[in-house]
Amino acid sequence: MQLTYMQSLMQASDGIHKVTALAYSPSDKRLAVCTVDRIVTLFDENGEKRDKFSTKPADKGPKNYVVRAMAFSPDSSRLAIAQSDNIVFVYKLGLEWGDKKSICNKFLQSSPITALVWPMSRPNEVVYGLAEGKVKIGVLRSNKPATLYTTDSYVVAISPNTDGTGTVSAHLDGSIHRFIFAEAGGGAANTKIAHHPCVPYALAWGHNIVVAGNDSQVVFYDQDGGVERTFDYSNDPKCKEFSCAAFNPTGESVVVGNFDSFYTYTLNNRTETWDDVGVKSVPNLYTVTALAWKHDGSRLAVGALTGVLDQYDACIRRSRYKGKFEFTYVSLSQVIVKRLSNGTRIILKSLYGCEITKINIFQDRYVIGNTSETLLLGDLETLKLSEVQWHAPGKEKFVFDNPSVCMVYHAGELSLIEYGCNEVLGSVRTEHISGHLLSVRINERPPRQASPDDPNAPPEGENKQIAYLLDTQTINVKDLCAQANATVNHDSKVDWLELNSRGNLLLFRDKRRHLHLYDTESQTRHTLLNFCTYVQWVPESDVVVAQNRSNLCVWYNIHAPDQVTVHQIRGDVEEIERGDGRTEVIVDEGISAASYLLDEALIQFGGAIDDRDYVKAIEILETLEMSPEAEGMWRQLSDQAMAHSHIAIAERCAAALGDVSRARYLHRVNKKVTEAGDIGLDHWSVRASMAILQKDLRQAEDVLLAQGQTDDTIAMYKTVHQFDEAIAVAESRKHPDATRMRQDYFQHLLDTRQEEKAAMFKENEQDYDKAISLYLQGGLPAKAANVIKTRNMMGNTQLLDRVATALTSAGLHDRAGEFYEEMDQLQRALDSYQKGNAYRQAVELSRRHFPSQVVELQEAWGDWLVSQKQIDMAINHYIEANCSTKAIEAALNARQWVKAAQFIENLDTESAKPYHKQLARHYEESKQLEQAEKFYVAAQATQLAVEMYTKNNLWEKAHKLATSYMSEREVGMLYISQAQRMEAQGKLKEAERLYLTVNEPDLAINMYKKQRKYDAMVRLVASYRKELLKETHQFLAQHLESEGNLREAEHHYCEAGEWLSAVNMYRSNDVWDEAIRVAKLHGGVNASKRVAYAWALALGGEAGAKLLTKLGLIEPAIEYAMESGAFDHAFELARSSLQRKLPEIHLKHALYLEDEEKYNEAEDEFINANKPREAIDMYVHQQDWANAMRVAETYDPSAVSDVYVAEARAAADRNEYPRAEELFLMASKPELALAMYQDAQMWHEALALTQTHLPHKLAEVNMAYQSAQASRGTGGSKTDFLATGRMWENSKQWSNAVDAYLNARKDALPADELEEIWECAVRIARTELRSRYPEVVMEVTRRLREVRRHEAAAEILREAQQLESAVECAMQGECWEKARELAQGQRALEDRVEKAYQSFLVNAENTDGLLELGHTDAALDVLAKGKEWDRLWEMTTKNRCAAPVLAKYAAVRMQQLLDEGGGRRLDEGVRTLFKYGAPASLQYMDMYRDVTKGVLGRNRVQEEEAEQARTVECLRDVLYKVSTALKGSSGGVDPELEQLLMATHYANLFNKCQTEGGRDMAELATKISITLLRYNTVIPSDKVFYQAGMICKEQNQTNLAFVLLNRYVDLTEAIEEGDAGMIDNADFSAATNVPFTDVLPKGQYLPEESEREGVRDWVLSVCMDASVDAALPPEGQAQGTIYAGLYASDLATCIVTGFPVAKRDEMQVNNSVANKRDWNLLVSKTKACPWTGKAESPAW
Repeated sequence: MQLTYMQSLMQASDGIHKVTALAYSPSDKRLAVCTVDRIVTLFDENGEKRDKFSTKPADKGPKNYVVRAMAFSPDSSRLAIAQSDNIVFVYKLGLEWGDKKSICNKFLQSSPITALVWPMSRPNEVVYGLAEGKVKIGVLRSNKPATLYTTDSYVVAISPNTDGTGTVSAHLDGSIHRFIFAEAGGGAANTKIAHHPCVPYALAWGHNIVVAGNDSQVVFYDQDGGVERTFDYSNDPKCKEFSCAAFNPTGESVVVGNFDSFYTYTLNNRTETWDDVGVKSVPNLYTVTALAWKHDGSRLAVGALTGVLDQYDACIRRSRYKGKFEFTYVSLSQVIVKRLSNGTRIILKSLYGCEITKINIFQDRYVIGNTSETLLLGDLETLKLSEVQWHAPGKEKFVFDNPSVCMVYHAGELSLIEYGCNEVLGSVRTEHISGHLLSVRINERPPRQASPDDPNAPPEGENKQIAYLLDTQTINVKDLCAQANATVNHDSKVDWLELNSRGNLLLFRDKRRHLHLYDTESQTRHTLLNFCTYVQWVPESDVVVAQNRSNLCVWYNIHAPDQVTVHQIRGDVEEIERGDGRTEVIVDEGISAASYLLDEALIQFGGAIDDRDYVKAIEILETLEMSPEAEGMWRQLSDQAMAHSHIAIAERCAAALGDVSRARYLHRVNKKVTEAGDIGLDHWSVRASMAILQKDLRQAEDVLLAQGQTDDTIAMYKTVHQFDEAIAVAESRKHPDATRMRQDYFQHLLDTRQEEKAAMFKENEQDYDKAISLYLQGGLPAKAANVIKTRNMMGNTQLLDRVATALTSAGLHDRAGEFYEEMDQLQRALDSYQKGNAYRQAVELSRRHFPSQVVELQEAWGDWLVSQKQIDMAINHYIEANCSTKAIEAALNARQWVKAAQFIENLDTESAKPYHKQLARHYEESKQLEQAEKFYVAAQATQLAVEMYTKNNLWEKAHKLATSYMSEREVGMLYISQAQRMEAQGKLKEAERLYLTVNEPDLAINMYKKQRKYDAMVRLVASYRKELLKETHQFLAQHLESEGNLREAEHHYCEAGEWLSAVNMYRSNDVWDEAIRVAKLHGGVNASKRVAYAWALALGGEAGAKLLTKLGLIEPAIEYAMESGAFDHAFELARSSLQRKLPEIHLKHALYLEDEEKYNEAEDEFINANKPREAIDMYVHQQDWANAMRVAETYDPSAVSDVYVAEARAAADRNEYPRAEELFLMASKPELALAMYQDAQMWHEALALTQTHLPHKLAEVNMAYQSAQASRGTGGSKTDFLATGRMWENSKQWSNAVDAYLNARKDALPADELEEIWECAVRIARTELRSRYPEVVMEVTRRLREVRRHEAAAEILREAQQLESAVECAMQGECWEKARELAQGQRALEDRVEKAYQSFLVNAENTDGLLELGHTDAALDVLAKGKEWDRLWEMTTKNRCAAPVLAKYAAVRMQQLLDEGGGRRLDEGVRTLFKYGAPASLQYMDMYRDVTKGVLGRNRVQEEEAEQARTVECLRDVLYKVSTALKGSSGGVDPELEQLLMATHYANLFNKCQTEGGRDMAELATKISITLLRYNTVIPSDKVFYQAGMICKEQNQTNLAFVLLNRYVDLTEAIEEGDAGMIDNADFSAATNVPFTDVLPKGQYLPEESEREGVRDWVLSVCMDASVDAALPPEGQAQGTIYAGLYASDLATCIVTGFPVAKRDEMQVNNSVANKRDWNLLVSKTKACPWTGKAESPAW
């Protein structure tokens, strides 16, 4: 529990201002605070102060009381306040802010109130304690207090438990008393449970009872007073007196107040003990005087002695869910779920105290929480919460189609949980949970108006129904309240069903699009519609809307299915909208949606009938005109009224229907009801009349006879002509006219020619002869025969003959035959049997007396059965008659295919052909194609078999069959003709497949061309005629363009790379917008600008300018116009739209004219552009000095001097120096003239000019002249420099001599001459000018380096005693011999030279040189760095390098391949390590790890592309050798390396077992795949689970395969989401050999989504199978099974499979342990030891 300070609601005062009471409302909307000022302040949930009010004293007078406690009522509308002036007030605050406040209760006592609580389970009772020691209860309804129990000690504190069923009180003497409300009526409810050693000021009751006082101890008691835990702080000087305590709402955390602090304790659910979370210290808080938890547990309010009120955030942790919701865990069993968008909250709280382990939110509305024992469900809109017992976390599927109930599907069972109810509403078994195949209705309609005369009316508000599929053809409708079921069996697959809103009518539709209605109350079914494509109930009514093709069908009265209203529509129904007194059907008509208005009055009528509001129903019908629909409604209302005994309403309905007699009858009945007074409907005459009306004469008889109305009863039966009933009543009542009535009735029967009834009358009187005569007289010989047989009158031959003759005349030949047989007239009997088709009797008679006729009779019997459509029964008779042809035909017609095939086998080939074809057609229709093929071939109709396969898209089989029985030409013709037929039928894909099968792609291309399927046409051209692809695109583009289909034409132009043609197409069609789009897309911005410009040009002038301005292209258009030389248009655009561009256009136009040599026009444009300088430059460039000067003088006088200077320079270039000098002087630039003369070395002219115009520079020019003479000598050659230098030497001016020698520069002379001159400078400095010697040496050596004279420079440095610098200089110039010479005798310098030389060779990649020096390693390093591996390996072989060297470079190669990205390169690297060895050093551990994970971590596609098995085998050998070498050198192996080795080892064995194949190898591969699960940190987890699951599936280990593949599905979903937290490890928590890793693979092992979807489908299908155990067996049951590898064991591990090896099966071989059987099975196949690789033989 973390308590974090949030805010201070009230600030501390300067003195004591004690917070005396705090209380949060259960709704969490209010916090009530009271201090010593006796004012109650109310804060809202955000801590804002919203209201306050003053408390009232018990008596009028001064306020000298203190508020001791406050408590809100459970509904948050009232606040109880305990005051020290002997009174408890209950204030009614209301539920909303601003509601009027009033005092609703008060309880005046004789002693001060010291404590008060309001238990949550007692909404109308408050409990409070008194100073005199009593604990009382205040009953709000009676406004009277009652004493719960009495003690002799002051009540210090009272606290309720968390559910409000009890309270506990603490007293001044230390006693603790407990009171349970449930025991109040059963005896002593008060129990003293403990005696605390000090005054227990701090008291609270949560999971336990916490008590604390002034002894610095906090004690936890159980509810019986036993001490659970004690925390002693007596040694802590900071701990003072404990003042108050408060539990959080779940009772799992408690805060106890102290001085400047409060202590927090939390219940440890695992150990069931209390833990000290810590002390929250708040400086200057002083004593905590009041504590209150918010009822959702998220806030703690702390009040102190100074009046401060702080609010703390209380939670264990807080997290966000999808950025939309916030979860605040206030305890392990309580979580607040908050919607961030609007602040809606719901509190998930486990009523059982279970820890909430997982929370999900579906559809941004429904909250699902899981605990170990229960399931929590909540609705964020209705804020309803449910908790039910649940024991399958993580395996459920939730359905939220109904807003009132959550449907949870698990293991084939669908459980319904109603929000707000803590019990499962019901459970059903079904596999069909789609929203179309499941309908739930929970109290969606208001309760019906129950009638006192309707005893069967359902209870109000309890209407909960579900309709679901038991299988695809059986619907079950279940009443979830009464648990009653109704089953609807159907003969076709149901694809949609839905109950009406009351749940008593079910609509369902089958695959044949037949719509049916089922009434669950009457259990009757009707077919409403055929070809139904849409159906729906109108919301909140029993009106049905359905669509049949173009008909919209509406049943306003669904109880009259034949009365349907039909509207013609054009489109498909989308939805039904009902609101604002209108109901509309929305129909999508393609380009728009249309609405069809339904008759709202008719819809409301149905609702009124369903709600039994018959008066409203009549009011609705009165407004309607009579129509078939209205008539049906009147009839329905009449039936309902009669059913519920509303006679007046039934009379009105009969009148409306025109049933006058019924109306008059009901009018008389209604009159009787009125006359009966209070008895009304219960009067006997009314009940009898109603029974007669309902045709229940028996009930009417009972009613009348019960009242002694015998004559009325007889008259009733006579009225309805039931004279026998009337006679029965008369006889039973001993009526005097009974005998006469019988005689009259018999005579009446004779008179009215009712011989049958008369005969029955005599038969009842046992006058059988008379009865037989009457039967014969009435033409009923069969009844006469029955009388003879039942009365055993067979002795009278004459009578028998008479009856037989009558039977024959009546066509009852079989009965006549019996009589003839009795009379021993066998032939007549046989003839009669045959005439009456009684062949069974005829055959039996023939077998006894006419054996020769049996065969003939059997055939006739079969023919008769066939005529009666009893074909299957005829087969055996044909066989008996030896009519094989008829038997075969009968078997075929009876669909007895197997039997027919057996019969056909006995026929010759020609006779059997037609029958073979019939059988083949049957098997083709039933999709048993192989059987069909067999019979087609037998019938020599191979072509039909080929057509069959092509129809079913089995092209390979069709082709194989065709090529087997037909020539290539016949196959081609067959396929082409079949393709043409399919083409004609519109089955183009199938036709294409056929064309391609016979290598006729051109026909397929032409087919698509004819059908205008250009995309498919292009696809085939791209695949089979690539050379014509561009031409095809161009042709299609031109064709589509000609048809006006510009968009498609554009596509093909662009595909052909001819986007310019697309642009021109749009231009020619004046679709400029599209032209611009295409140009921009394919040609870039510039191309689009050109098109825009062309558009503007086409529009011309102002319109074009407006267009370009609209497109934002006016400036680019001007630029383009200027670039293309259209300056007139540019001017036009600029003047109309962009004036600021005009100067720029003038300038560019001028430049254009200049290039065109139109200089005068160009001059004008430069002037217009305000660029006269450019015009001057133009003339200067043309050396048109006159015009240049004219322009300068006219427009830019400052440029005149520039013109003179330019002309002067031109003259100088022509060597016209006097003219140039004149012009320079005219420009007032004599210094430029001087520079001209100096550059030309015309020193005399320069001196003359200087003397005249620049006298101040005369000395400078003089010195320059002398310097030039000195430096130049006679021409600046080597001789000149030497001569000058020697001149200075001769005059002993050594410094000038050195400078003269150093004046020689590298660009003037060759290097050897420079070297000679500079050495003279060094010589003079060394011998004559020592002060400058170092400087000269450094300068000369620098210059020598620059001219590549390093040896000379080194020699000079050596002479200057700078040996190290000399060596460095020689090495810098790569003068290695000179460097060695200089370094000779200096060991350090010699080594330095050698290392530098070696480094030089390495950098130059001179491996030969390195080898000559003996530096093999360096040479190899050079080759390795340059990736010249072939040369490297060749060199190692040539130089016989040691194994460690080879291993080192093999590792270098491997690391290079890893750095390049690995992938398929790893195969090369592993083989390199395998061939040249791998270094046995842990410094390469990262490389071995990366290689192993890279090879074993490949997905399936990568494995197929690489030689995976060989690479894994080589890698295993490499790791084995490295491990063996490390074990030999250090005595141990790094655990990680061993893990990599074992993962590779088992992966290698897995590959070998799969390669070898066979049952034994498959068994070993299965075990090894289980073992590989433990290496899921090396091999991607999804890969190992997939491989193990699939091989278990192949080995029929379905249970284990399901568990493994289920985990694989979870992993794939987690990889897709990138969230390992989605994986629940509960299934493998006990599998100690399978580590759980939260590191997800970077990619899927199965890249194809379809393959992963296949695995997911298989898992879902197996999940439905109840026979599959979806969990692992316990560890104890796993030993000796395939599950053994999942659990850790103390037994040795098999080197073959990785499974534990029992001692009896253990086998020691090659320093490894193996299961003897598994080792022998593997070695028998591989002939080698699986661990060492040595040759081995089985050792059975």
